[in-house]
Amino acid sequence: MSDQHLKLSHDLLDSVRSSSLSEADREAKSIELAALMLRSSLQNQTRAEKKEQAELSRMMSDPRGKAFTMSMTDQCFRSHKTGRIANQLVHLLHHFGIPRYLGFIKRLELTFFKWLGNSLHFLLVPMAMRALRQATAKVILPGERKALSRHMHLRRQEGVRLNLNHLGEAILGEEEAVRRLNLYLNDLEQDDVEYVSIKISTIFSQINVLDWEGTLNVLEERLRQLYRKAMHHTFKRPDGTESVKFVNLDMEEYRDLHLTKEVFKRLLDEEEFIHFSAGIVLQAYIKN
Repeated sequence: MSDQHLKLSHDLLDSVRSSSLSEADREAKSIELAALMLRSSLQNQTRAEKKEQAELSRMMSDPRGKAFTMSMTDQCFRSHKTGRIANQLVHLLHHFGIPRYLGFIKRLELTFFKWLGNSLHFLLVPMAMRALRQATAKVILPGERKALSRHMHLRRQEGVRLNLNHLGEAILGEEEAVRRLNLYLNDLEQDDVEYVSIKISTIFSQINVLDWEGTLNVLEERLRQLYRKAMHHTFKRPDGTESVKFVNLDMEEYRDLHLTKEVFKRLLDEEEFIHFSAGIVLQAYIKN
């Protein structure tokens, strides 16, 4: 963030700290802060980032290209078999066509894959997966403990606080749900983890709004485990101060909006968690 925008942002936050604001005032100040952050991010974009943003902008104007990209990322790399991956990717290329929003070289590579991917899957799929990892390396980090700890250490040296959010959305069964719950519990035990984000759809596979109370009972029991783990483990900041771990509830689907809000409110109203601080994020594009 540029010095000018950084100072203006700090001044704005300082001006409202410990103040009692009306809902309209909070809304106005939030918009003002968001505008400062946006201006700063645009001002400090690198040439590579501007190129990526231009490609994303073109994608939003290319409905078939956008549908192809979403289908590819969701469907093509679930299997470990190169033949299966190639077959699905070739199917999507025939169904949606080559995305128009991509540059000439990428369109040429996909055209090549469209016609030769099935026969040369053992060669082309590893190349495609390597290219995908390189393209997402800035936003998706390796989850292996040593690599992740090394990255978190470097970022904290830069003064950056980190929110650990595992890639992956809704799970397919209770065995996987329990495994994901245990993964979050283990994260909260690590000395270098301060803040984790979770979705209720990753810790319970049988969410059913028609069974409202039954679903909430399971979610409450599993979130209690997470909140208790957070309460009993502290994170030591660079200045030597310590705080309990932080758990944030996130979401992607509108279906989960009211369940997430309800379980959040119910648990924090319980005497055990009355002094525990937790978070919830409601995406702006989710209509309430």
